[in-house]
Amino acid sequence: MKDDPLIDLAEKINNPDLRQKVIELLKNPKLTFLDHPEKYTSLKDSPASKRRHHSYQKGLVIHTIATTRLALSLAEILEEIYKVRVDRDVVIAASLLHDLFKHLTYFEVYPGKYVRSKLGERLDHLSLIIGELYARKFPLDVIHAVVAHHGDNGPIEPRTIEALLVHMADRTDAEINDKVLFAAKEIIKECLMKEVVTLPREVSPYEVIIAKKEGGCEEVRRRFSSMI
Repeated sequence: MKDDPLIDLAEKINNPDLRQKVIELLKNPKLTFLDHPEKYTSLKDSPASKRRHHSYQKGLVIHTIATTRLALSLAEILEEIYKVRVDRDVVIAASLLHDLFKHLTYFEVYPGKYVRSKLGERLDHLSLIIGELYARKFPLDVIHAVVAHHGDNGPIEPRTIEALLVHMADRTDAEINDKVLFAAKEIIKECLMKEVVTLPREVSPYEVIIAKKEGGCEEVRRRFSSMI
């Protein structure tokens, strides 16, 4: 893949074996321990959720990039200010892989409308990625950081500093985007008199908010009335 931001981040992993494992999985995100589903959303186009944070086309990749960069920034702060040693290889690997198989659990029935895939009706993304990481013999610390990324709401809480950083980065990006998305929908409701469940793929929630700030409802109508 050329100019792939996920691969670019994976290239920062120092351990050659782990780096290769992560890149192979990112380039070919398919199941080996289970029959691969026939119908699902592609990784590059998948949302990160159906209705909450990053619930729009390409949302999953955007969320993954943001989570990884946030986690690395947190690692830098801990190392420089608190003198804590952080295994950045684990942080990068787990951040890149924590939501990887979400795309297998979604299927786009028409533009912007996603439903559970047949596989997604039976297994969640966390079960799928953990099974695959075990099958591919990933290091235990990476698997732990992935399985613990939901924090108190997951099957196990973070028990390493790396797992905690991944969890906090994931949570921070998800919550920020969730609130931005909610605000954008409220602006659309106010200015366009329309209620939307998901935004059209060509509409960024951040752009909606900026339009309202710069020119009020008139600017929102000018830029988005034909798209929504």
